Amino acid sequence: MSIHHFQHFHQTSPMVSVRLYPDSFFYHPFNMRYHFINNLPFDSMKHDKKDKCKCILDKNRSRNMQKKNMRWVYSTIFANIAQGPLSTLVVLYILERGGGVIEASIAITAGTLISIPASYIWGKFSDIYPKRRIQILISYIGLSASFIMLYFARSSLEIIAIYSFNSFIVAAAASPLNLLIMETVPEDLWKIAFSNLQLAGSLGGTIGLGLSFLVTYAIPLKLLIIILFYISLISINLSYILIPETVEKKERKVFALNLHAFISRIFVTPFVWVRLTNESILNTIKNFSFRKFMKTNIFTLYLAIFLFYIGSGLFNTVYPAGLKKVGLSESSVFLVIFLGMLVQTATYFYIGNNKKIISTEENFKKSLILRGGSYIAIGLIFLVAPFAVFYTNLLIYPLAAGIAFSIFYTVSNVMVFESIGNRARGRMLGLYTSLIQIGVLVGATFSGIISYYLGYWIDFIIAGLFILMSLNFFRKRLDNNNAR
Repeated sequence: MSIHHFQHFHQTSPMVSVRLYPDSFFYHPFNMRYHFINNLPFDSMKHDKKDKCKCILDKNRSRNMQKKNMRWVYSTIFANIAQGPLSTLVVLYILERGGGVIEASIAITAGTLISIPASYIWGKFSDIYPKRRIQILISYIGLSASFIMLYFARSSLEIIAIYSFNSFIVAAAASPLNLLIMETVPEDLWKIAFSNLQLAGSLGGTIGLGLSFLVTYAIPLKLLIIILFYISLISINLSYILIPETVEKKERKVFALNLHAFISRIFVTPFVWVRLTNESILNTIKNFSFRKFMKTNIFTLYLAIFLFYIGSGLFNTVYPAGLKKVGLSESSVFLVIFLGMLVQTATYFYIGNNKKIISTEENFKKSLILRGGSYIAIGLIFLVAPFAVFYTNLLIYPLAAGIAFSIFYTVSNVMVFESIGNRARGRMLGLYTSLIQIGVLVGATFSGIISYYLGYWIDFIIAGLFILMSLNFFRKRLDNNNAR
């Protein structure tokens, strides 16, 4: 029971002692009633006070030790520094090697597609093989190998294959990282630990993009690959030293039981696989009514999320190639992406300390309008003022990728978790993450074709329209909730 609960309880029932910890009583003058009832001498209250103080000190020491043991979370920063700029690097590297926007979109699409079975395979592996550190090291060693192969790649086809391999191997770290928190950190500190893991991911990716911007200003992309390779080696060493092995093991199904675990898991890899028996599949098909499902709030919410990620896939896949097409250098492209991720990380941090932002429906609607409007504005600038793309995108892109997406991502995950409740949670979360990935795949697949044959500006405007379409469905859901 928290101090806040104690204060409330004390105000309503001042003559009752409140047990804050399993082995002690909170020392308070009204604890005398406890001594009367149990026929204890008043002198024993002094011992109770000493025991209580000692208990609190021991508990504080234990909590500080647990926080100290959470340092392994920050060992993931270097892996994220290396992995963060890789998708942008791959697009630019394909263009440098003579490829076009279609090859670039195929690379991103292939990497996303490979991630789907990879999440299942490595998740299954984490259930069978309990050595979390080994699985994380496999992922980071594979990341280093990706940079070595990328350095020697000569064609777009080779780069696409290497990026696909990277998407497969990097997925190995998602499940064990989240499981390690649940196995090494007390449950009352899970929220902090998962926040730190997400912060490490955002911070690492942001640093990686900033480093890429600075490096490519003076040296070619090929040397950037070498630098990222050495950074990935640091992540291997730190992970081997800091990541612990645990005695208590948990299965992946615990992700669906805790909101912070779920959001952190989706942040790392947006997949949840659900195993169904033949009987449950038949019953599900037999009892499923699409008409009834269409009338539920969860349907409108899922459809809105699906449209949102189609728009995001359309835009993000070819955005670096579009910036390069209008004449920006590799360094300038990394600078624009870096500023977007920097604002995103800062917004995540600000949201964590100001919960009113994500609890306000108006702010949520504004975030979708901001993201969709920003995409459309970027498309129009590409059409009418390509000479001004660099300076305008330094302002507009951080609004879309930073502020707008951070609010959307946090609120939409909470909305899904609350809408599902405790009924068929694993199945509904599996459907949710599948829609995310399918949406991104659809957008990524068509982005290269649209950009090549119709123009980047049309692709960006269509992406913005999909975001605004999703706003319409979110508004319907929110209106239905308010009408209840």
